[in-house]
Amino acid sequence: MSFETLKINELRKIAEDFAVSTEGLKNKADIIAALAEEGVTFSIYQKTMNITEEEEAISQQENLPKFDSKKDQPADTVLVRMTRANYRYDILGYTFTKDHPFVAMKENDAQAIFDKEEGFRLATPKEAQEFYS
Repeated sequence: MSFETLKINELRKIAEDFAVSTEGLKNKADIIAALAEEGVTFSIYQKTMNITEEEEAISQQENLPKFDSKKDQPADTVLVRMTRANYRYDILGYTFTKDHPFVAMKENDAQAIFDKEEGFRLATPKEAQEFYS
């Protein structure tokens, strides 16, 4: 396969994904030339797509723990927020993601994270509620 087999809308999406400007380009040949000019080959595109598909498959298979609001939390439970720019961060058995940056945990686990890593802080329940609403 090659870029020639793709539709113009697909080529525009690929160009957007690789930050290649298609403004003013009206046909497939021009878009393909713009991609080539920026060093984007079909093999690079395929490798990128394979990595993206693998990441999606992994994230779909993964079963992240869900918070049960009906379950009583121990008295020493605190809410920790990830403020770092990572898409995902696993530490001490806890998983933080961009979509779910809040995790309830024991106070001593939170302190261990604060001592080891930057980009984490205590959060308020109201802050979490506003984030998810």
